[in-house]
Amino acid sequence: MRTTAEHRVLSALSGEPISTVRTATSPTRLSDVLDLAAGDSAGVTTIDSDGSRRRETWLSFRGRVRRIAEDIRASGIGRGRIAVVAATEPSEILALFWAGVVAGVEPLLVAEELLDERGGDGEWLAALSHQAPVHALLHAGDAQFPVVAAAARWGLTPVALDLGPGDGRDGPDRADDGPDSRIHFMTSGSTGAPKVVPQRHRGIIDMALGAVAVNGLDSATVGFNWMPLSHVGGMLMAHVRDAVIAAEHISAAPARVLADPGEWFRLVSEHRVSAVWSPNFAYRMLASAAEQIPADGRIDLSSIRFCLNGGEAVSAKDCARFERSLGRLGMPRGTFAPAWGMAETCSGVLYSPRYDPASDTSPTVSVGFPLPGVEVRIVAAADVEEDGVGHLEVRGSMVLERYLVGGDLAKSTDGWFRTGDLARIADDGVHFVGRDGTRIVANGVTWNSADLESEAEQVDGVVPGTCAVTSFRPRGAERDSVAVFCAVDGNASEVRAEVGRRLEKIIGVPVAQVVDVPPSAIERTSIGKVRKGRLVRRFIDPAPRQLWTLDWVPTASPGAPRLGGAGQPPVVLRGAGLAHSAVAEHTPGELHDVLQRWRREVEPARLRGRDVCVVIETYEANSDRLPRSHPVAAFLRATAHGAGARSVRTIWVHPAVDEQALDGVLGGEHTPDADLFLGPHGDLWRRVRTPVAIDRSGPRADHFVILGGTGRLGEALGAELALRGARVTLVGSRTQPGEDRGDGISRVTADITSSAAVRGLVRTAGWDPRERTQVVHLAGAPTPAPQDVVERLIGPKTDGVREAAGLAHALDAHLAVVSSVNAHVAGTGVETYAAACAAAETTAERVALVPTTVVSVTSVSEARQTDRTTVALGEALGLDEVSVMDIATCLLAEPARSVLLGVGEHMPLIPPRDSEPTPPPDTGPTSATGPAEPELSPTAAHLAKALRPLLGADSARLDTSWFHMGLTSADLPNFARTVTQHTGQKVGVLELMRYPTLAELADYVEGSRKRSSE
Repeated sequence: MRTTAEHRVLSALSGEPISTVRTATSPTRLSDVLDLAAGDSAGVTTIDSDGSRRRETWLSFRGRVRRIAEDIRASGIGRGRIAVVAATEPSEILALFWAGVVAGVEPLLVAEELLDERGGDGEWLAALSHQAPVHALLHAGDAQFPVVAAAARWGLTPVALDLGPGDGRDGPDRADDGPDSRIHFMTSGSTGAPKVVPQRHRGIIDMALGAVAVNGLDSATVGFNWMPLSHVGGMLMAHVRDAVIAAEHISAAPARVLADPGEWFRLVSEHRVSAVWSPNFAYRMLASAAEQIPADGRIDLSSIRFCLNGGEAVSAKDCARFERSLGRLGMPRGTFAPAWGMAETCSGVLYSPRYDPASDTSPTVSVGFPLPGVEVRIVAAADVEEDGVGHLEVRGSMVLERYLVGGDLAKSTDGWFRTGDLARIADDGVHFVGRDGTRIVANGVTWNSADLESEAEQVDGVVPGTCAVTSFRPRGAERDSVAVFCAVDGNASEVRAEVGRRLEKIIGVPVAQVVDVPPSAIERTSIGKVRKGRLVRRFIDPAPRQLWTLDWVPTASPGAPRLGGAGQPPVVLRGAGLAHSAVAEHTPGELHDVLQRWRREVEPARLRGRDVCVVIETYEANSDRLPRSHPVAAFLRATAHGAGARSVRTIWVHPAVDEQALDGVLGGEHTPDADLFLGPHGDLWRRVRTPVAIDRSGPRADHFVILGGTGRLGEALGAELALRGARVTLVGSRTQPGEDRGDGISRVTADITSSAAVRGLVRTAGWDPRERTQVVHLAGAPTPAPQDVVERLIGPKTDGVREAAGLAHALDAHLAVVSSVNAHVAGTGVETYAAACAAAETTAERVALVPTTVVSVTSVSEARQTDRTTVALGEALGLDEVSVMDIATCLLAEPARSVLLGVGEHMPLIPPRDSEPTPPPDTGPTSATGPAEPELSPTAAHLAKALRPLLGADSARLDTSWFHMGLTSADLPNFARTVTQHTGQKVGVLELMRYPTLAELADYVEGSRKRSSE
């Protein structure tokens, strides 16, 4: 129940009575509309995405629709049943829509992205069928949508229909719809979660009758729509409106105009179109296109009389530019009509015809007055201080009565529907301030986001049509901030800075964030509205990926003996280096000797198809004090998996445990691959993966000092953290070109292997004791040691962690070590790398004197988001690739426990095998992004193809090491697999370390081929 204050009406407007447009002869059902249209000579034209055209008179179209309707009846779908219209081309959508109407079926129109590959295998249809009484799916006979095959699985009847002319005969003169029959629309979700909105035929017709009367449209109109017909605007506000007045109507596939805006001008000129409509962003796009068209008479826009601007905020500046640009091509002035509506109101119910944008000085554009039969009012909003601004409510026959799916119907008992918009009423009609929670208010002034976006796109380097301006509330803040999202073509830091300066001069407050995003990341609704909330959640305040930790839980004593594969007991690996104190007692060189000894002693044929147990002797009596990983165990786990072991587990055993108890554990039935701990009192523990809850409401680090940060991953991670408002210092062993880049990131060349160097870095980094500081360690590049390649891999990781721990202690900072999940997920070809990662993690746990988090990540993309190819590769390898966004979000959250990032909930830490080892997944050849360098040999050129997707088109060099080219240690496992797939030669991480350039690796591969052929 609303309070009295919430009922306080600030202002109100009413349209003319509905009786001024609805007479005794007016249609009440949509089949009557089709009959009236068929009585004239006008027709309907469709232009599909492939350019194919079809024109029929309304009379001929009705005959074909009646025949299709008879086929729908014959399928057994009863009158009043709801049926999904599974079509994306205009010719198919209109035929199925009208045939459903005439057959008495209630069509449910859905967006194209739900029908093509973006909609997956039809999970959305399964959810819909559980929430709503949807009975059928109508589609053209040759439709190949995934949902067609999935429909029966979810209890829907798929009805394949012949949409052609058939035998040329019309169907029977019969219509089974009524005034209370409904059309159903899925909303865009811009006001929240998507909903299904049902609208009665009578309400739809009332809207159309009012719209044609207010805007002066009649049967001489030629209407053109290129917005999706699954949207309420395309279907009702354009198509049904033209049918009501028996006007000529043209519907083109959106892709025709989006791919080539010139198509819009050719169609308008060719068909002498008089009525068009688009959201504001499209008028901006069309104005840019018009400026490139010569005014030579070949494009004649003099027929245009009505330009409806609706679907998103209207910009006076964009409208004025559109009038100027198209005026060169003959379009008259005074054609614009800003409008407002939504699916819940049968589309547009507020119009401002003959709008003059050149003379409009208001900060927001009026969308005019209500249609006949419509009332609007402004109701006081408790959290709004601006005079006269409040909640917009609307009432009339066009307003929905209830949602079919979703939605909290904010409708009073007397029929008022709260739209979720904030608005005010002035002398020239209704002005929209914005949607609740997304208004742009600065210095007490409400700004039109479309105007600000238009201003931002005037900056050189901003890609036209990609700008989105929105407000958001930072975590812990009391006020909203302004953010700008845009794609940049040029120097990103310079363009972002200029966009911020330009808008700050207009609104009078700083722009908090200007985010450079690729055009593909700017999600839109079916009619092109940017999903700004998703941009904020994805790029400014993203939720962290699910983080996991490894916990010990008590488990039951062993059950019945379990054979170790092929009727044999498990293979037990125990001995040298397999003690909890291994890292403390061995230098990297000594650890190298241990691993080499195991490499000689382990016989791969003995492990194939068997269960393998790696036994570690530990003097810890409490499982909580055990490390997460062990370098020798990680090495052996990877070795066993590579040899084709059926399962691999690590068993930690206290020396007080006798051999008989250990034998009972080794032969018992346990979860495959689960690590076990056998305590001194006979207690048995199992290691499990548990989710980590992240509290993002607490304080976070203000200053990040990233060691190993001047490489490619460090630069990308630093930029992401800086974008989130943190101060960033990147520390590396070599100077990068363009050190002062004006991006607010400090870059320091330092080697912190001594106490004096640490003190110097503390001074250089500008440490402030009032800041919360976090030291982030990214494993350093290997140092030259040709005779000891394993030590080269392990030393930089363990020594670097010790140095990072010392720096964190000096700064009184939290330490975060970004390691690799290979310490825990050990696959073929990464044995030594797995050992090095485990050594680094164990070192961090043992030497740090400050709070420490180890973040074990899967393969990392330095991009802000991962593309489909890399995601597919990650899935094939059993891992999820993570982006720098994921790592930054994790570091900012500062989890109190060491975590796994990029590991799926059900992914085994050691992939199981039935018997023989599984070959690496075939992800297909990788295309080179640029021509091979002339000096590369054929083998080196082939290797460059594998390398370039990781680095970019021109980064591969013959004699430059992987790390100096920008590769990170996190890249090596995937690079090794890719090289193996490209060359057919087994190449692991160790080979990449031993031969760290294209030239050296090419010589190794060619030599291996020669040896194998001898």
